[in-house]
Amino acid sequence: MTDITNSNEYDDYLKEHITSYCVTEFKGRGAYDKTHFLTIEEANRYIKIINEIHPNSQVLLYGLSKPPHTTETVSIAIEG
Repeated sequence: MTDITNSNEYDDYLKEHITSYCVTEFKGRGAYDKTHFLTIEEANRYIKIINEIHPNSQVLLYGLSKPPHTTETVSIAIEG
């Protein structure tokens, strides 16, 4: 953690400590469905199914990271 000098390095650090994934689907006006997965493959499969059923859906994949410098879970958006 002490060698991190920019936000990209911090993002990479968080990605190294991801323990699970969360897919959020926008349902309208501050409402979201959240579905949790243990692997990125499961999460991506779920996203593919959502996009097939609802092609215009707004879906985002987050990695849930538990880095050693904090006791809190930190979420980081994962680009698909």
